[in-house]
Formats: sequence, C-alpha cells, structure tokens
Amino acid sequence: MFDSLGRALRRAGYATLTFDYSGHGASGDEIITFDPLIEDFRSASGWLADQGFARQICVGHEFGAAVALRSRPPAVQTYVLVSPVLGPLSYDWNLVFSDVQLSDLEHHGATTVPDDSESVRRQFTISKRTLADMSMVSGEDALRGLSVPVLITHDSFDEETGLLDRTREVFHLLPDGSLVEMTAAPDGIAGEYTPVDGVPIIDEAVDRALAASGSAHLPTLADVAAKWASRWVPVSR
Repeated sequence: MFDSLGRALRRAGYATLTFDYSGHGASGDEIITFDPLIEDFRSASGWLADQGFARQICVGHEFGAAVALRSRPPAVQTYVLVSPVLGPLSYDWNLVFSDVQLSDLEHHGATTVPDDSESVRRQFTISKRTLADMSMVSGEDALRGLSVPVLITHDSFDEETGLLDRTREVFHLLPDGSLVEMTAAPDGIAGEYTPVDGVPIIDEAVDRALAASGSAHLPTLADVAAKWASRWVPVSR
C-alpha cells in the first residue's frame, strides 16, 4: 500500500520519506507501545523540517493513524488517514495469540509475535501495554483541538471490522475542510459502495452516481491521496 501511494505522490512532484518505527522493520527490538512511536514520528517530522521540508503531508494507516494524530508535529499541514482506528475496538485475544504467547503475557508481561510481512524483521515484541494501547484508542482525544484538514479513506473491509463505525462516531470532531472517501479495497478489486450517513464524499457528482447505481468501481487510494495533497499542500514550482 505505502509503496504504490509513495510512487503516486512522487509522480505528482512530492518528496517522500519512509522510516521504521521503534520495534518495526530494521529498527531495534523495542517493545511496541504508542508513546515511543509518537516520539519517533515527531523526530522524523522535525528532521524533515530541518532539511527544508517545512510543509508536510502525513499518511497514517490503522493504528499508525492514531499515532500520527497524537504526534501533532507543527510542519504537518494535512493528514491522510487510511482505515484509521479512531475508537476502542474489542478483541478476543484468545483467537489472536497462542497459549504460549498468552502465558508469556500473563507471567512475563511481554511476548513475541512472528512478522509475516515482507519486512526484514522476523518478529515483534509486544506487552500488556501494547494490547491496552490497541484496544482503548480514543478518537475524541486524537482529534480534539486538531486544526488542519483530514482526509479519511475507508474500503469495503472496514465496514466489517468496525472501523467505519468508529469514524462515524467522531466525524463531527474533524476540522473544517475534512472529508471521508470510500476507496477500492487494497487488492485493487472494486467493492460495493456503502453510503456513509452524514459523511461527505470528495466529489458529490460521483457520490450521486454511485448511490444511484448501488455499486461501482471506486477510486484508488493513490489517486484520492494525490488529489488531496495537491489541494492542501500544492507542489512549489
């Protein structure tokens, strides 16, 4: 997802930065909790500003969106939040972790989780604090006082996971100019269009056409994000 999004932004004239949070990718084996991730994000944004990139666009995915919102670096002029977690979610950890992992969490306070992504990392280290951070995200705390516009994107899977409902609940807290857009599923297969009550779509003409047809091909995340970036942080020529 981030690779294709980064390519789209670079084609549009933007410089991009990717980095590994503490406990992720090629970074160290720190236990993953929100507070160090927030500091990582602020440090990365500050370093970019020092290099002359004083107008920044932040892209955050799922829990990374919550981290980005809580970081609030001053150089960020707009956020693109992809399937963000903007409220508490309920998990049955017995279905997520093995008996050994649950025992480690209970008796040692931490455990490791295999990383099956394309990352160089083989495993993550998490703790009870990690699970609390994941379960108890507060959209109200994340959005309160935010002054820059936010683009939130959801795909068809977010209806099933409850992420879309969390966005509905906190939509009234979004700053002026913010929008929610339905995009194609990550695998590129168009999903069913689900009207979001009270949440405007970027293009009202497309909204009406999709609502009338019941289903249609949805725009890609890369296209939507590039359009949003050009609106709020136009490329300097």
